[in-house]
Amino acid sequence: MKRIVLAAILLGAVGAMVLGYEGSIVFQGGLGAKALGMGGAFCALADDGTVALWNPAGILAFGENAWIGGATSQLFGMVPYQYVGGGFSFAGYGIGLGWANATAGDFYSANAFIGTVGVKIGDFGWVGANLKYYLEKVTQEYSGFGFDLGLIVPVMPELSIAVVAKDLGTTIAGQTVSPLYVAGLAGKLLDGALILGADVELSSAFAVKNLRVGLGFQLIENLGIRAGLVVPELLFDKYYVTVGAGFSLGGLSVDAAYVLRSEPGESLVLSATFLFGELFKAAPAPTTPK
Repeated sequence: MKRIVLAAILLGAVGAMVLGYEGSIVFQGGLGAKALGMGGAFCALADDGTVALWNPAGILAFGENAWIGGATSQLFGMVPYQYVGGGFSFAGYGIGLGWANATAGDFYSANAFIGTVGVKIGDFGWVGANLKYYLEKVTQEYSGFGFDLGLIVPVMPELSIAVVAKDLGTTIAGQTVSPLYVAGLAGKLLDGALILGADVELSSAFAVKNLRVGLGFQLIENLGIRAGLVVPELLFDKYYVTVGAGFSLGGLSVDAAYVLRSEPGESLVLSATFLFGELFKAAPAPTTPK
């Protein structure tokens, strides 16, 4: 009982301080073990089943494919947080649907229903947008709509840059949710075996909220490890680290991450993504003996 009350107070307090409205901050922060294993430096990558929470333009990262994915966590070791989403991309267009939920006993619940669309703009890059419907319950139910916009530009095969604006024009129960702006880059070295990422998150007043850096390294063909560093408000005495790993086989990827944060608490995150296109790949043609 004590843990439930604490969780409800924590979510409300964080949301009120940062956004001016309870709970919305939990969805702006994103969820997914692949992303959080790299410290959340993910907006220029955005290539797993939690893509809508990081950069809607990433819905085109799967190529010509259908996919489904999700993530789960005990946020801060106390608050259940889940996400599930899916979609498909074809001929330079992408469409997806997702649902996120966070709860704190019977005292607090928050839901986000997300529709995502994306389009490839020639050789320039990818543009995406989320339409979000929020439904939250504290002492009573509140609801509202919001938008996210995202852009990913592959400057060269080894380097991409991205920008994201989250919760543009979002209002819940007549109160405006402050938007979050993110700029990031991602580089792939050693034929893609080494991935480096960096994101800067800015508040609506363009003050730095978080600096996120991370790396991923492919140990063997099916196994990778990750690590990240987060510096809130550029206060290096408040930094925290993340670690993670991922396993892939065929179209299935399974990831785990641990966020080592003393306050408000540590978080274990698990996620998975499945690409249906792997099921329908044509078998290689048999070679004819000469």
